[in-house]
Amino acid sequence: MEKILFYPVVTSEILESSGFTSEKYKFSYSYQNKVYGLQQKGTTWIKLTDPLDIWKIETEGLKFDKTVRFAYPELLKGKHGVICQGAELGICIIWTNKKLTQTGIIFPTSDSIKSGVRTCMFSHSFDPGKISGDLELSLTMYVKSKADNVLEDEKNLINEVGVTVGKIEDIVLDFNSLYMEFPIEEFKSDSEPLWWVEFSDWEDPKTTDMFTKDSFCLYLNPYYDSCPVPSTNETGNKIKNFDLLVDILAQTYLLMFQRLDPEDLRATKQNIGLVNNSICSILHQFIESCTEELHWEEPHKLLKSLQVNIRKMLQGDLK
Repeated sequence: MEKILFYPVVTSEILESSGFTSEKYKFSYSYQNKVYGLQQKGTTWIKLTDPLDIWKIETEGLKFDKTVRFAYPELLKGKHGVICQGAELGICIIWTNKKLTQTGIIFPTSDSIKSGVRTCMFSHSFDPGKISGDLELSLTMYVKSKADNVLEDEKNLINEVGVTVGKIEDIVLDFNSLYMEFPIEEFKSDSEPLWWVEFSDWEDPKTTDMFTKDSFCLYLNPYYDSCPVPSTNETGNKIKNFDLLVDILAQTYLLMFQRLDPEDLRATKQNIGLVNNSICSILHQFIESCTEELHWEEPHKLLKSLQVNIRKMLQGDLK
């Protein structure tokens, strides 16, 4: 259930009136005492890649820089804003790493007002091993200090230190491989097929149905010698029968897209009203990660384009 608030929070209209602008995150890493930039693909769900093919989140960690500005910060206060005139508005980035169940708060390294314009600059580094799998970054505004005197027309505004008054931006970084982030189970049986997919009843794949085993699961049966399960040897993680895994994943994605009604599919493609980690949000991330066009006009054409893209994604994961 959506949380009901009894005080004004930041809206797109309030941000627009305050002259809010946000520069894109700049991601980088350090290697042998030098800093290298990372390329990013996507908007809400972001994949990072290294042109030099050096960076791994586990061994190099991650650094980011970001700058936000308010041309008219005073318009965030008062009866048409979100805090009282005498209060102070804070801005921070809340980070969450769901895989390692960790979270934290990042405050600006610089927060200044010059010629009426407020500029907040962020710079933060995650050490190697600090995060894994995923990283959500939420640009958030909160009450930093309360007003001693609350005016009559400000009594509907929140005036408690630490209370958030809205998220401005949300992004999720995905560090997982395509294979590892997919809900997969092994089920060894001589009476079952090589692979199959089981779906639960979806209520709303845009918001409430998460991309987890509670919603669907791909089962691989290692009873068969051809089963494409991972194996480890002296060269690292490998996938047995790589080509077969590509076909299985492509058919599974096809089944998932076909389960969406036209409105949910449109929302998935255009990133409309999607909750992080929901089925549709992960499918949107997948679509954005495709380097070749997906052909939606007919199922057999979609399947072929899925095979092409998944092959490239998995080959990239194995480098």
